[in-house]
Amino acid sequence: MTKPFLRSGSLDRLVALGENGQPIYAQAQSIREALRLKQQPAIADCLAIPQLNAQQDRIDWYAPFSGQVRPWSAADDNQRRAALTQLDACLTDVEALSRQAVAAPQAALQRFGALLRYLLRFPDMQHVYLVDGKPVLTFWGFSYAEQRSDDDPFACLRPDDAPPPTVAAPAAATAPDMPAAAPMVPPQPRANRRRRLLLPAIAVVMATLAALGWHWRQSTPADTQAAAPVPAPAPVRPAAPPALNPLPPLPLTKATLLPPPAPVTAPVAPPDEGNALIMPAAAVKAGSTRFLNGQWRAVADVKTPLTGRLPSLLYRLHNGTGSVTLRQADNVRCQVNVETGLMPSGKLVINSRSKARCSDGSRYQMPEIVCLPQEERPAACSGRYGPDTLYPMTITREKK
Repeated sequence: MTKPFLRSGSLDRLVALGENGQPIYAQAQSIREALRLKQQPAIADCLAIPQLNAQQDRIDWYAPFSGQVRPWSAADDNQRRAALTQLDACLTDVEALSRQAVAAPQAALQRFGALLRYLLRFPDMQHVYLVDGKPVLTFWGFSYAEQRSDDDPFACLRPDDAPPPTVAAPAAATAPDMPAAAPMVPPQPRANRRRRLLLPAIAVVMATLAALGWHWRQSTPADTQAAAPVPAPAPVRPAAPPALNPLPPLPLTKATLLPPPAPVTAPVAPPDEGNALIMPAAAVKAGSTRFLNGQWRAVADVKTPLTGRLPSLLYRLHNGTGSVTLRQADNVRCQVNVETGLMPSGKLVINSRSKARCSDGSRYQMPEIVCLPQEERPAACSGRYGPDTLYPMTITREKK
């Protein structure tokens, strides 16, 4: 079913967030797969699916599931409160995943944890939608150039009807050398929530300065009689600074911009095609899958892996049936029976009829493997991990 279109926008006025030059939005597919492996579908459902245009300057955003679309500005208070509760729960889970990944010994997981800090950041409330009442963020991993970072990524979504906290100044914290004390005006509520957070910090600074005694204030004792008028001090004309001898002019030349250094890319080792899956033309014509008998390893080819390569799949096949085993990074082992078959078009399909059972009691949906024969070349294989997730696969023989 076609996913609802939510929003389209240019990248010119936005800043892509990320780590080490790696924007988080470019890892959308890998992030969704990582969240699926971590059994966090609620977080994935909060993230719209980006589609970058051919010119790489504009992104279309689609909802991850079907339903009635309503902008955040068109939602009522009850809908907003319910959606904000869901977003807060997702934020708690994302922060826990980030801490867990950053503390892992693997460098790839540490990079993943660092990227998660920007996962739920977005420019403003105009980029939030409700799909069947559930919140979906577009342009997640982006901010405006002038936008300040906030500890609460959902600050712009929260109701702003509470007055700012009132901070009482300490009795000893009187301003030095002031001609007259102006009457205190109670602070008025401000629309900007972020500026309210500065008030407690200012009060702490004032109290600290008062405790130190303002060592630069005048040394004469203050008049303790409040009724006595304080004459206004005579204006003091600042002394003229001494004349400086002008320095001789420096010889200046026009600056020359140096070209940026060429990026150093590590050489990519060519794939070992000696053990790669090759579909014999005679076997394909006869509809036989005996050439698959043995042990095979399938790995998804992700161009920019986020947490390293996706977990590899180990297939043990014999005469059209067998099993597939997956071992995840946390040593959880999942296994299920599979069947192989050749379609009349020559397409090879390896699939399971049910979800794999895992050693931790969970269930895992193994991908459907589809391979197309290539003349005297390794087969072109892909793995479908979901309705919107398709990765190219490399399949090599382990044992016969």
